Amino acid sequence: MKTVAVLAICLAAQAGLAQDAAVADKAPVADQSSEKATSPAAVAAADKDNREFKPPRGFQTKKRGSLVLYCKRDTTVGTRFKTESCYNEEQMRAYMLALEVQKNDVDRIRATCGGGTMCNPPDPTRN
Repeated sequence: MKTVAVLAICLAAQAGLAQDAAVADKAPVADQSSEKATSPAAVAAADKDNREFKPPRGFQTKKRGSLVLYCKRDTTVGTRFKTESCYNEEQMRAYMLALEVQKNDVDRIRATCGGGTMCNPPDPTRN
């Protein structure tokens, strides 16, 4: 069940990124003649190669053969048995991205007005 939920979150994140990419494609392109100017994607790729990946809190790094996995033990609702979920680096990045998207969605929902007089104050000219 968790795997399906994580997969659904990842697919939703990809759809959101695809929309952002479509909007970015329509934006005007900056002058790229400068030799010193580097694209953000190239800088991110260089940073990704230079520094070691650090998993979020609660995950432990485990090495199984040549694979490096990041595992977390948690208890599923309705049972006392703990389960262990392990992800490779690519899956962890997708998981962290999905968590970030989910956090942004919650923040966006909290920022919108729920109604009442706080967001829509009464108009004194109306009776």
